[in-house]
Amino acid sequence: MKTHEPELPLTAPEGIQLSERLCDALARVKKEHAGLQEGLKRLYREACAVRGENDPRLISDKLDVLIRTVQAYKKSLADHSEWEENELFPLAVWYFGNDMDVFTLMEQEHEMAEHYIDAFLVQVAQTPRPLDHEGAVRLASYLLQAYALLRNHFKEEEEILEAFADQSNGYGF
Repeated sequence: MKTHEPELPLTAPEGIQLSERLCDALARVKKEHAGLQEGLKRLYREACAVRGENDPRLISDKLDVLIRTVQAYKKSLADHSEWEENELFPLAVWYFGNDMDVFTLMEQEHEMAEHYIDAFLVQVAQTPRPLDHEGAVRLASYLLQAYALLRNHFKEEEEILEAFADQSNGYGF
């Protein structure tokens, strides 16, 4: 996690350009969040399917599918987080001011969810198969924790950014 320093426009046209970049970034964050929410729903369904299975052979098959889903989702989430940290948050800090501790919280939520996803991948790699029902429940619980963290995170992040934008638009920015 890095500290976000505001970009300071030197001229009015530069300020307008940064404002336009922020509007574009807000549109992009909504689009990316929609895709991440869909992927999160899929991850949840597949984790519940593994959790709900009793047959060790079927657990193994469903776990293989879940692992591929988790790996793809992890990459999408990491790419999104990197973009937010390197582009969106610095723009927002410039636009709204650099006292935006809320961005640190947003990044921490991403990091915590990624921690649970990583823990699942490590544990699944270290767990011998065939896996019994209790083992499947234990492994899936890591993903359910990530799901719980991210489920509302994306919407809340958008709402926070939009609220700040609406407030600053009220001041004529």
